[in-house]
Amino acid sequence: MKRSNRRTRRGTILVLLLVCLIPLMAFLALAIDLGMLATARTQCQDVADLAALSGVRTLNGDTQNGANNNYAAVAPTVQQAATQNRVLSAGISSSQVNVQIGRYVYNATAGRFEGQFPGPSSENWTLVQATVSPDVSSQMAFSKVLGAFVPSLQATATAVHRPRDVAIILDYSGSMRFQSLAGEPYTGTRTTNNPDGNVPLFGHYSAVSSAAMTASYFPAPYEPANITSTTSDGRAPICADFYQDAGGTPAFADAGSAFASSPGGDDCLKTDQNGGSSYAHTAAEVLNISSVNNSTRDATFESSGYAAYGMTAGFNRYTQGPGYFGKTFFIWPPDPSFGADGQPNDWRKRYFTYPGSTAQMDDNSRLWDSSGNWQAPSGSTYAINYDAILNFITSIGPNPFPSRLQSGRILYYDQIPTSIDLSSNPPSDMNQRFWKDYIDYVLGTIDNGNGNYKVYCSGRIGYLGYGKDYSWGTVKITPKSYLSGSPKPYMNYADNPLRPRLHFWFGPLSMIDFLGNYNMWYEYSPYASRFCWWPGTCHEAPMYACKLGIRAALSDIQNNHPNDFVSMIMFSVPKNSANDSSGTRFNRPRVGLGRDYASMQESLWYPPATIGSSSATVRPYDSNNLEVPRAFGGTCYAMPLMLAYNQFSGASSLINYNSGEPAGDAGGNGRRGAQKIIIFETDGAPNTTASASLTNGGSYNSYYNVRYDSSNPGGSEFPYAVYGYGDNSSTVTSQIYSVCQNICNLETAATPGYSTPNKPVQIHCIGFGSYFAPDSSSAAANIATLNQMQKIGNVNDNMPSYKLVYGDQATIVSHLQQAIIKILESSVPVSLVR
Repeated sequence: MKRSNRRTRRGTILVLLLVCLIPLMAFLALAIDLGMLATARTQCQDVADLAALSGVRTLNGDTQNGANNNYAAVAPTVQQAATQNRVLSAGISSSQVNVQIGRYVYNATAGRFEGQFPGPSSENWTLVQATVSPDVSSQMAFSKVLGAFVPSLQATATAVHRPRDVAIILDYSGSMRFQSLAGEPYTGTRTTNNPDGNVPLFGHYSAVSSAAMTASYFPAPYEPANITSTTSDGRAPICADFYQDAGGTPAFADAGSAFASSPGGDDCLKTDQNGGSSYAHTAAEVLNISSVNNSTRDATFESSGYAAYGMTAGFNRYTQGPGYFGKTFFIWPPDPSFGADGQPNDWRKRYFTYPGSTAQMDDNSRLWDSSGNWQAPSGSTYAINYDAILNFITSIGPNPFPSRLQSGRILYYDQIPTSIDLSSNPPSDMNQRFWKDYIDYVLGTIDNGNGNYKVYCSGRIGYLGYGKDYSWGTVKITPKSYLSGSPKPYMNYADNPLRPRLHFWFGPLSMIDFLGNYNMWYEYSPYASRFCWWPGTCHEAPMYACKLGIRAALSDIQNNHPNDFVSMIMFSVPKNSANDSSGTRFNRPRVGLGRDYASMQESLWYPPATIGSSSATVRPYDSNNLEVPRAFGGTCYAMPLMLAYNQFSGASSLINYNSGEPAGDAGGNGRRGAQKIIIFETDGAPNTTASASLTNGGSYNSYYNVRYDSSNPGGSEFPYAVYGYGDNSSTVTSQIYSVCQNICNLETAATPGYSTPNKPVQIHCIGFGSYFAPDSSSAAANIATLNQMQKIGNVNDNMPSYKLVYGDQATIVSHLQQAIIKILESSVPVSLVR
């Protein structure tokens, strides 16, 4: 056989390797560049997301003076956010960033939100779309060497202000003014809460301990009252909150301390014919008569009165006190003489008559009972000479009142009448009616409107001022029929009634007490409208601080959350019917769901009928007086929660139900898909129920039957409210939790609520004021109720400290504002929708 002579071809594999290496390297380059491209796309999207979020956060709710939601700042902000970043290692230029600004608008027909460019001009700018198109070709090194195509890179992100429907519920119950009560407790006879030492010290007031005009101890939840002076925690005096004209001229003047020890006008007489060192309790002590009977009479004293024996230079018929006390005609003993005008100086005769006649009163037993207690006018006691008292106020001594009194868009009077027409009761003239009621009040009585009077200030009862009348010396009252002699003495010289504190004082202090006496409202609820007249602008505490905090929070919401709808709801105790006149109110929201922040701000301070008109006023006796935003009444949580349910509803039957108010007042403006948030502020514990049926119309079409029609109150729907339960009673709280649960149910539940799996309703509670302070004995129970509301409302934060707001006024204002800001910032106010 012939051997093969073929030789091995060395290096052949190298040629094949070189041939294959080129595509292998190409594939490797492609793999590397594709990975880089994927990374670049992710980075590009991150840049677009960041840019869009930065841009939408720049948009705000400011539409004043051409601000246009800060529209002009959006594009620069987006470009700055984008250009400060890199994709791979390539920078981004402004030309590579495109910005579109639009509106995230609710389509009520479709029941969803839609991004629109530009969208309706009636809506805020709330949407920003950022498109980033960086050039990363220089970063694709392998692809460039191989001449491969490098695709263009682009990422788009759309960010919006997340739409939220927010119900702010505010407590306007009576405890929101407990720190401004002239006396405590809030029901029954008062003990003074006055920290101001500028009080009368003459006459019977010289017995400082018995008079008890000031206090140094203030049990919780009461605080030193800021009626006449600024308190240590900065609460301004309420006496300074009233004006005599629309220009803000103060209505009342502080007389200072000049008349504390030495009054203006007439001073009380001292013993030993006014030559002694101590004030005399009786006429007998003035005249040094040690033994008195029913015929004891001093002819000189009875003819010359206080000027007898050179005791005084004359009699002025008024006594002027310090500070805001004003003046009084009460002085003891009464001056028995007659003035130059031929009229008696004896105030009993000048200002009171025998019933049904013009005969001047001179019988102590008709004015006081045998124990020295002041009595009510009646057919068997006395009648009030209103015209004479009006003359005293305006013409005898300095007049402590302006000719016109107003505050907070309430016109109390625009004239001090010279007479009061009693042919109708109450008088038809509003000025006369006001002054009659005030005079009755100062005299310690109340007229029920039928000429039947009750006493509310005597030695037995003390709802007025700083408390009931008190004993100074030996009490004695002698009927005129017991007097003897010829002539008879003008009274028994040993007579000595119980002595008044603020009783009988005509001045700013008694006027302020008259306009806002909480004890009188509580005890005489059928006549409550006469004692609920403080304006919403006065410094009642802690309400005033609450309003300042809410005002600041509303400004923050408006400026920073342009896609929020907000409703403001106030509560105390609702009306049970159109004719319910027991002081109940707040059967409708102050402002329906929307962006009417101007009305929300004004509604914190002014009567509803004046919102939007700074020159508008209401009278105290107007039917809507009780709707003035002031604090009084019990505490009912269920009613405002039912109103919040209706506000979140989209039921078309609610939109125009309240024909007298803007659309949506009764509800119906709720937006499907918007996050629902309730911010519930309260300073106390619930003690009142309110129940109503729920019309189940399905998801977003259900509502509680508590719809109120301002133009037709009789045709409105009213809850059934029951007052008088104990604080945090299980009957009350179980009802509250039930309404909370209905609000927080899923949209698809049998009783539909407003939660979705991704957007559960949130109920945030704020414990406000001294009832939630660590030293309050009721704090734990009060917090437990709010915690349970929050738990139902998908907020399980166990009432953190920032939601417990108490302290001095400045602290309250700041902490309340920050609490609301933190609540709203915690719920993701902006988000990406693409």
